[in-house]
Amino acid sequence: QHDAEWLIHMVENLLSVTKITGGATNLKKQDEIIEEIVGEAVGRIRKRFPDSVVNVSVPEEMLIVPMDATLIEQVLLNLLENVVFHGKCATRIDIDIAEEPSRVCFHVSDNGAGISEGILPHLFDGSYAAQDGTARDDSRNMGIGLSVCQSIVAAHGGGMSARNNPSGGATLSFWLPKRGGTEPS
Repeated sequence: QHDAEWLIHMVENLLSVTKITGGATNLKKQDEIIEEIVGEAVGRIRKRFPDSVVNVSVPEEMLIVPMDATLIEQVLLNLLENVVFHGKCATRIDIDIAEEPSRVCFHVSDNGAGISEGILPHLFDGSYAAQDGTARDDSRNMGIGLSVCQSIVAAHGGGMSARNNPSGGATLSFWLPKRGGTEPS
């Protein structure tokens, strides 16, 4: 069962990468309500991992952003799954949505052990396992998932970052431009 789910997830990731990096990508962006996209991703995680504690914080004002909802939901799912699989002692996941003048930021944080400083620079390019020397079987889905996330977010005109939290754990963030917003380089 677990291997079948992993294989399905991997195929979905590979199809997304092919769609995004194939050059002929026409994202089907529509105005979407952020809370609904986040709610779908959290619902799926809670269904698959019922013991996971996920807290969500969104602004009081409804946020609407142009996006391909299926792909952005997959980004959130990949980030949440990475905490479940790689959070090392994480007991809580926090999703914080923040609005800035030209973009909306999604921050996925945990209270686990954090990310090795040697891995951080390579986290989104899929080459981290070689840098860290920990190409264990249980880490196989982290690299492809995060490189897929990077490709999807970049195709939307956004960006991604990762940092360790001073109090422990890590925060992986991505941002999408608001309608008419232009991103700084």
